[in-house]
This record gives sequence, C-alpha cells and structure tokens, in this order.
Amino acid sequence: MANPAANRALAEPRFESVGVGRIPRDVVASLAQDREGFLWIATGDGLVRHDAYRFRPQERSSEQVAARNLGWLRAILAGRDGRLWIGSETDGLLVYDPRTEQVSNLHPERRRPLADSVGPKSAPLATVRALAEDQDGSIWVGTLGAGLDRFDPLSGEFQHYRHSQQAGSLDDDRVQALWLDRRGTLWVGTWAGLSRRVKGSDRFEPVLPELAGQTIQALFEDSGGQLWVGTQQGHLAVLDPDTLRASLLVDAAPSRAASPAGARVLGRGAVNSIVEVAGGQVWVGHASGIDVHEQKTLQLQRRLRHQAGRPAGLAGDEVIQLLVDRAGWVWVAGFGLGLQRHNPANQSIWVRGPDPADPPQASPLQNADVRSLLQLDSGEIWAATHAGAVAVLDSSLRVQGSLRPQAPVLDERPGARHDRSAAALLQATRITAMVQMGQAGAGAGHASAQGSGAGSVWLGAESVLYQYTRSGRQLRSLVHGGGMTRRLLAGSEGSLWIAAADGLYRLAPGAERTTRIALQDGQPLSGEVHVITEAPDHSYWVGSMKGLFRIPPGGQALEPVRSPVDTGLGNPVVLGLLFDRRQTLWVDTAVAGLHRMSAWDGRQASFERISERYGIVNRPYGANLLEDRRGRIWTQMHVYDPVSDRMDQLTPSDGVDIGTPWFFSFTPLQDGRMLFGGAKGVAVVEPEHFERPSHAPPLVVAELRINGERQHAGQLQSGLLLRPEQRSFSVEFAALDYALPGSSRYAYRLQGFDPDWIDTGADLRVASYSNLSPGDYLLQVRAHNRSGVASAQELAIAVKVLPAWWQRWWFLLIVLVLAAGLLFGLVQLRTRQLRMRQLWLERKVRERTQALEDASLSDPLTGLRNRRFLAHHIESDVGLSLRRHQTHQRKGHTSEAASADGGDLIFFLLDIDHFKQVNDEFGHAAGDAVLQQMRDRLRLVFRESDYLVRWGGEEFLIVARESSRAHAAELAARACAAVAEQPFRLDDGRLLSKTCSLGFACFPLAPAAPTALDWTQVINLADAALYQVKRGGRNGWLGAISCGGEDAAAVKASARQAWAHWVGSGDLRVAGSITSSPAPEKSGLT
Repeated sequence: MANPAANRALAEPRFESVGVGRIPRDVVASLAQDREGFLWIATGDGLVRHDAYRFRPQERSSEQVAARNLGWLRAILAGRDGRLWIGSETDGLLVYDPRTEQVSNLHPERRRPLADSVGPKSAPLATVRALAEDQDGSIWVGTLGAGLDRFDPLSGEFQHYRHSQQAGSLDDDRVQALWLDRRGTLWVGTWAGLSRRVKGSDRFEPVLPELAGQTIQALFEDSGGQLWVGTQQGHLAVLDPDTLRASLLVDAAPSRAASPAGARVLGRGAVNSIVEVAGGQVWVGHASGIDVHEQKTLQLQRRLRHQAGRPAGLAGDEVIQLLVDRAGWVWVAGFGLGLQRHNPANQSIWVRGPDPADPPQASPLQNADVRSLLQLDSGEIWAATHAGAVAVLDSSLRVQGSLRPQAPVLDERPGARHDRSAAALLQATRITAMVQMGQAGAGAGHASAQGSGAGSVWLGAESVLYQYTRSGRQLRSLVHGGGMTRRLLAGSEGSLWIAAADGLYRLAPGAERTTRIALQDGQPLSGEVHVITEAPDHSYWVGSMKGLFRIPPGGQALEPVRSPVDTGLGNPVVLGLLFDRRQTLWVDTAVAGLHRMSAWDGRQASFERISERYGIVNRPYGANLLEDRRGRIWTQMHVYDPVSDRMDQLTPSDGVDIGTPWFFSFTPLQDGRMLFGGAKGVAVVEPEHFERPSHAPPLVVAELRINGERQHAGQLQSGLLLRPEQRSFSVEFAALDYALPGSSRYAYRLQGFDPDWIDTGADLRVASYSNLSPGDYLLQVRAHNRSGVASAQELAIAVKVLPAWWQRWWFLLIVLVLAAGLLFGLVQLRTRQLRMRQLWLERKVRERTQALEDASLSDPLTGLRNRRFLAHHIESDVGLSLRRHQTHQRKGHTSEAASADGGDLIFFLLDIDHFKQVNDEFGHAAGDAVLQQMRDRLRLVFRESDYLVRWGGEEFLIVARESSRAHAAELAARACAAVAEQPFRLDDGRLLSKTCSLGFACFPLAPAAPTALDWTQVINLADAALYQVKRGGRNGWLGAISCGGEDAAAVKASARQAWAHWVGSGDLRVAGSITSSPAPEKSGLT
C-alpha cells in the first residue's frame, strides 16, 4: 500500500473566491471577525461587512456624500466588547459600535462636527497601520510616523509613545505591526526592528538583533507560545519569548544565524500576515503567495503560488492578510487577489486535474475530462479521457505513461463503406468503460485471443471492445454493436458482460463474438443498460432504462424484478447498483435517488426509499455507488451512513470541484480511496478522513427595517418597541455558516401571532409583519446548516406594539358611552321605522302568502284547482252538508227537503275521450291546448263557487257545492255538451272535436244514513260510474243519485256490491245517458 503522504503529494489546497465583483478592484488590506461572527473587510474604498450572503458597505453618517466613505483602511480589530476598531489612512482611529451601527472618529482632531473636520482645511492624521487590544480593554494604535498611542475607551483619552533619545523609548515612530501575547507583553514592529514592552512597564526593549534595521511587518504567537516575525524584506524568524533566541527560516529548514545577511529568503518577498491553522500548520502570507510550515519543527511543507491554469488555487500573488475564522476556515486577502477562503480541515477530498508536474510533452491529463477509471491488480490506475487517450497513473496519481487504442474497421460486410474520418476514429477510440478480468494468474499478462483472458484489461468505446495486457499492449478488438459502452463487468465464471446504449451483451470464455442477452420471451432487452453487478449467489442484476432485471445463477435470460405495491422503486430508470459487504443491494434511480433492498423472496423485491425519506427527490444519488470501510455508501454527489441514518450532500465546498461529474466514471482503490471522474479532473476521496463539521454557526440579525426604512439592529438587544405610527417591521437574519450558506434552513414564528413555525430557505431570510394589534410578542428564529447542525443559539426578540391614542382604554370608554347614547337614539328611531315596516311587510306577506297558497292549490297548466286544494277545503263542505241533513232529520223533514235546501254535494268526474290520440297525433302542445280550453267550458256549466279540479291527466273533478241532487243529471248533460258541441282550437289554428265521459255521485248518497259513506268513497263511486260510461262506448254520462238503507251498516254492505248488482237490487238510484252494463264490472267502491 502506498504511503498516505505520497498519495496526497499532488493534493493542492482548494481556494474559493468570495465576493467577486463586490470588492472594489479586488483590494483587501485587512480582515476581522467580530464577536457576533460577522466578517469585516477593509478595502481601498472603505469598510464592508459580510454575513455569508451579502456584502454590505458600512459608512459614516453625514450630510456630505463625500464624507460618508471611510476611504482607504489599513487595519481593523474586533474588540472583545463587540466593537470594531478601525485604522484609517487619513482619519486616525475610528470605531464602529454595533449597537448603533455608527462609525465615530476618536482622535481629538476629528471630534469636531464632520462638516468642519473633513475638508480642504483639515490636515490628515498619521496612517494607522496596526491595532492590538490590551487585557484591560485599551487599544494600542501603531501609526506611520506618529509613533504608538494607547486609547482608553472608558475615559476617551490617548496616551502617546514616541521615539526619543531617552532610554526605553520607542525605537522608531513608524510602527508597522503590533502583537499582545498571552503574558500581556506588547510586541512592536517598526522600521527599525522589533521591540517589546513587558506588562507593567513603560520601557520598550529592542529584541531580535538578527533583524535589526529591517521593517517588521507581521507578528503572530502560535499555540506553543513562539513568536513568528516577518519582515518587509522577506525574512522570517521564530522567537522564543523566554530566551529571546530566534531561528531564521531560510531555504527549507530553520537555522541559527547571527545575521540575515546573505541568507536566502525563499523568494517570498514582504511577509505580510501569519496564522496557525488546524493540524499544527503555520501559514505565512507574503508578496509571492503562502508558505506552509510545520509549527513544531518549523519545516517548510509547501509553497502555494498563484498559477493561471489552476482555477481553484490562489487568485493572486500578493497575500496581505490571513484570518482563521471560528469554524477553522482560512480567509486569504490581498491586492489583486480579492478575498478567498479555504477549509484546512478537509483532508478527505481533493481534485487531481491538469498538473504542471505532469510530463510537459503530450501529457494525457492536459485534458482532465475523465470518462472512465480503473485500478489494476498491479496498483496502476488507468484514466480514460474524452480526448481518446488513456493515462496510466501510479498510486499517487502521477502520470507514468499513456495508451491509445487502434481503431478497428467497424463495418465488416463486403463492400461496406468504412468511415475513417478523424471524428469517427475518435469516437471509436474514446473509452467509456474499463474492467480487468480476474486477478493475475498463469499467462495473465499474455491473454489469448481465443478468450477473455484472466488478468487482461478490456476497454469499451462506441460499439467496440479492446483487449489489453496489464502492461498496456493491445491484443485485439471486437465489435459488439450495442452503441456506447456504459459498463463492463468481469463475471466470476470468466465471461465479460457489456452494458451498452442498446442492450446487454456477453462475451463467453473462448468466444470470438459477443451475444446479446434476451428476455424470457426471447426478445432482446432494448434501450440503455446502465449497470450490471454480480450478487454473492452469482446471479447478475441489471439496471436499465426499463427497470431492474436479474439473471439467475446459471441462467441465460433476463427476468424482471417485480415488487409489491408501494414497496417498489420510486423510478424505473436504474443508474447504479451495489452489493455491500452485508450482501445488501443498493439501487440508484434517475429521479427517486437511493434505495435499499429490504426483502427478496426469489421473485419479488421490496425497497426502502432512502433519498425520498430525506426529501432529496427529482435527482439521482449519483449512480457511481461505492462502499467505504465503515459501510457508508458514496457517490460523487452524496454520502449516506446506514449506521447513523444520515445523508450528506457533497459540493465543491467539500472539494468535489470536478465540473460535471460523469456517471459510470469511478473506481475504488486498493488502499480504500475512491476516484470519481468529471469534466475538470478526478475527485480523490479518502473516506476514513471524512467527517461532517460540527461547528454550530451563530445566528444573527443582519438587518432591521421599520416602515420600510433601515434601522440599526443593535436596538434589538433590548427588544423592539414599535410606536403607533410604526405599522410594520422586518427582520433579516443569517446563520454565519460561510462554508455553504445557501444550504442553510431557517424557521421563525412570532409568538402571539403565528400559530406555528414558518420554514424558509436561505433565499428568503426575512420575517416581516405589519398592522399588528397592540400588545407583547416574541419573535423566535432558529437555523440549521447543511449538515443539520443547529445554530449555537436561537434568536428571541421581544416585540412590543404600543397602542395609538385611539386604542387606549380611556378613549375606548368615551367612545363606548357616546356610542351607547347614539345607539339608544338610533334604536328608538329604528324601532319606529321597523314597526311601520313590519306592518307593511305583514300586509305584503299576507298577500304573498295568499298568492303562494293559491299557486300551490292550483294546477299550473289549466289554472284549475288541484288535489291539494280539495284536501284543504272539502272537509268543511262535507261537514256543512252533513249538518244540514242531520238538522232536517231531527226536525222530521224528508231528505228531499234537505236536498232542496242546498244540503247536497255532487262529485262529477269527467274524462276526455281518447285523449292519448291527441298527444300521439298532434303532440303534447296540442294536448295542453285542449286541457287549457276545458277550463273555460267547465266554467260555462258550473257556478263560480263550485270546485273545478284537475284530477289528473285528462281527468277533471267538479264539486257542485250547496247544491241539490235534483240538478245532477242536468249538470252532467250540460258538461258533456260543452265539450262535444264546440271543437277545440289548436295552436296552429286547426280545429279538433272531442267528446267526454262523465260519472257522478251525490253526497250524502244515503240521506237516511248520511255518515255511512265518506266523501272519498263517494268519489270512488263516481269513478265507478265513469268506468261504466267508458265500457258503454264513451261520450255519455252516468251517476248515482241516492241509495236506500236505514242505517250505516246496511249502506256499507250494499256499497261493497258490484255496480250492476247494486243497481239491479233497486237500492241504488241512478241516472244517465247510457244504461248500466250487466256484465262483470268494477265494484261500486274500491
């Protein structure tokens, strides 16, 4: 196994440019991270604050536009109290207070009103080049030409230290660097060298005579307490503060030297900044880039320089400032370089791309677009590029050689035209898949052309296979005809399996040609086959555009893998397959991502949808599935840990900066590393070093707006108080995760207003509210970064909305009293109006009710009464008739007297003869016209007080009220004549003659026993009479005048007889235009 250090020999730190186009002229002079976590950037055009999302300029408040900008800033320092101390080019010391978001001038010369202090008559102050905070909170200010100042923030007073002839004074007034170490000693770098001021003393003691006379430009105390010193002349020394002995770092090793004279300074130029990063490394930023030293041994480990062909390297040469933020990331700033960041904790992923260390002549990796990867059993790594070359690399990924297949003639038919153009040849030699057959064995390096060859290497291209020895000698080429070769697999039985753009093929041991694998029905599997893998039971699993298939052990045909409902794959397009060490099958699909097979009974498979459970849908997991030694499932896009059930997305910020990652371009290495090919190179993954960062990003308020106007967010420390005229507010928040801020997730709610948390993404980090009711609220905000790590704290901002004068209790009480009085008067007025309105409405209601009642009691077609009307009114008429007959009985009068007195009711049932023929021959409209004209004809015969009822269809019921049965026959004859004597006029003008049949019965039918039969039974008797008329030929009338019987029982018994029997017995007196038929007939009562 190769040396891990050697494996990373080509791994260059990845730098990501930040704020491109946002930082003026890409000039950054200083950096600082404040107590809240904001990143502050000193530029040639003022001060800028970065919150991981936006770059916000910070200016002074002034009515003069020209006076707002802070100009060129040389140094910034984040104070422990949260304030930011600023060293300017011409205005001396400034301070930014986050509570007010204001910048103030601190020098006495600049404390006058800004309009007076900034202008042509205002002399510039000495440039501030260095700042340091003492243990008591005072600020040391190093100036260029005005010596050293100490500012007391409590008193606001300056104490000055200048160079003089007096012993113990400052050695030079041109101060370039300051550092306050852990002992409280102040180290001062000037143009004359390095001096120190021990805590409690006012004397400045020159030290490090080796660098006397040089400009000390950078100071830094490492974790071991050593002081690193850099000079403008390019020298670098490490000083022991206890012994004051120094080591000068020249060439690649430290040396003890009495003087730097003649010492080579590594061509670094002016040393500008020094920091210590994770892993015990000290980074030295200088005019030519960055030197990386080992902190304990001081050895030079690496030189980082700007290279135009390395987009992920340093963006420029002149490094002015280095900063390690709280998450451990290194920020690099400079002149022409702008602002970049680097994650030194990422020791797991780096990119092997075009490297200047490659052989300069025709290097196969000058084009680093890698489409296929393979490690041989010898440890060599073959990388096939899109340009057609296959680079041969050692285990450290250095180029050892290359090979390029010799293209065959693809069309072997007699007389076929052979396309030998450059494009066709390139397509035929552009390798997209590689595999090595078995392991090294007898004759493995000299595979026979008669078989697949154990140990030989097969390369797949467009419809072509190439066989090579492991030493790189081409043996033969075969045509498989399936188009682009997607994947190659060396089967345990010695076969070569080819997954192609159109189908699956197999080259059996010793075979000269490939055979296409078919389905169970004999039809070939068409369409793209993406992947094939061999299971522990020696079955083969195949993923394609049409789903998942399986070839049983020893089988020859593809069987579809079916699944129960709701436990199948989320998408049928299978891109990746992997059997892990626990023999679990992992499947990647085009849309639903990663799946894990949870059950297999030999016919059906059940799958757990991993990606879908994490909400990662509409994209694959990455197709190139690999397992590391901890059982985690990797691709170039994601990593999933089944033990912790955690899925992480991999991005360029993690080191996977290979442009477009190519599916099917990957390989595991013998030492546990993984390679993934892409358009910009090969991602090298060392899984054992991969851990998600546990840094909890601080959650801060980035901006506050009230009524749309920006306000200083510092006031939120004591809560937000909204006056009545302030109707709306919005709070912009940010989790200061500078690694990948776009992946952070947020949630907020306003207690007292929002019923639940409101989730939002990084693109909408604003909680906005308006028109809140007066009262107390609490705005809560929480955040998680891309790794699911929650912010260190949850924002909780008290919000108090004050009521307007018209919302206060006394005003509401006055309004209530006035409203009560006004309401009383309005109620009285309204009551009077309502009473009048009520009377009017009652009258209208009565009228409307009567109209509605009339409408409900009438037939809509004829306008005659309906059955409902009869049911509502007949009982009173029946009661009146019975009372009159009973009265005459009590007086001893005859029944004729009661009849003559209008005590009878006569029920006539009239039916239009053959009415159905009217509808059939002339249509229903003609039938309706006849029915409508019946109304007027019946009104010619009967009185207005009589009930004219449409009984149903063409049948009419007429109730002659308060009448005498002596007139019954006459009325019946007149009614029939009214129908027959005059034709009916139809809508089209035609005349239609019709006749009718009529049956009637008088009530009470038995005057001697008036209650024997009720009115419904009398109507049934009239219906029986009507039936007799119809049986007798229609166009006539017949009716029952009266019946004998001294008591009710006798009358009821007689009524149960048939009509003819009853008439024949003489008990039923009838009258009519026809005689009763003696044949069997309808009974009198039904």
